Amino acid sequence: MGGGIAMSFVNAGIPVTLVDATADGLARGLDRVRRNYEASAARSRMTAEQVEQRMGLISGGTEDTALAACDLVIEAVFEDLDLKRRVCARLGAITQSGTIIATNTSTLDVDVLAKASGRPADFLEMHFFSPANVMRLLEIVRGVDTAPDVLWTAMSLAKQIGKVAVVSGICYGFIGNRMAEVYLREADFLLMEGVGTQAVDASVEALGMAMGPCRMLDMAGVDVGAGTVIERGKTGDLPRDPGYRAVVRALFEQGRLGQKTGTGYYDYQGRTPVPAPELDRLAT
Repeated sequence: MGGGIAMSFVNAGIPVTLVDATADGLARGLDRVRRNYEASAARSRMTAEQVEQRMGLISGGTEDTALAACDLVIEAVFEDLDLKRRVCARLGAITQSGTIIATNTSTLDVDVLAKASGRPADFLEMHFFSPANVMRLLEIVRGVDTAPDVLWTAMSLAKQIGKVAVVSGICYGFIGNRMAEVYLREADFLLMEGVGTQAVDASVEALGMAMGPCRMLDMAGVDVGAGTVIERGKTGDLPRDPGYRAVVRALFEQGRLGQKTGTGYYDYQGRTPVPAPELDRLAT
């Protein structure tokens, strides 16, 4: 997500600083951004010179103090409430007064993270959808203390980077993931009843969706999908049915994280999904 969010700003000519906890993670992120741009150049959608121009707008590092002078900081760490609390507290401490601090959480309580930052008036959510550099929808979630000028700035910036922004209050999943939860729940139940991934996806794609739920989660990351369920479980809000979203949780436990690992709801030959016999055994 970090790389895709960075590309969204760079594509609009806005310089970006990428920070990762490790040098390897940073290198992977920068490499993914470059490969995305080079793929566009290979399809004649941009020139080699434009690739270098856009890469030149991105700086990177492993020290979060590199963010101290930024006007906007967006955290996109793993969907773990305690981790995000620590990150938001750190961002509140190191950034200058007036810096907007945004979270990219899928489902966590924005007010909890805003409080952790120590600067709730400067805090909101800017929730990008995967792949962030392609998907135009941007959820902007206001907290109870978000200042009006902060909300206005986020909405204006969304237009500048070519996104369609929608404002949401705080509830589980906000808008997009609140709807998706029901959709993904039923997909997992169908798999557990013996319906194959291809049949599940094909039925949805026949209605005009770009991809079905299994392919979608593999692209976004099974770890992201499972993380939202696991974190909700910690609040006691999950149904008591042990089979609820059991497939995505089992895939996560087995390290089958989707395209990024080559296995998930499908197995992958490059980016081409093929049926995964292990998934059928696991689901049924």
